[in-house]
Amino acid sequence: MHEPPFQPRARGALRQHLPIRERLRLARLASRKMLSLGSALLCALPLLYLLSEVLCAQP
Repeated sequence: MHEPPFQPRARGALRQHLPIRERLRLARLASRKMLSLGSALLCALPLLYLLSEVLCAQP
């Protein structure tokens, strides 16, 4: 009947019990995801800049 207290670091605690190989795989996936997100942002920034220039240049 008594609920355990909410643990915000439950995901980190779960990750501690994983084997090294699994932890490395998760880290690699996360870094790949961040890399693709960063490259997408870098590609989108000039396009957004050009779009704002075109929209602001219209009379």
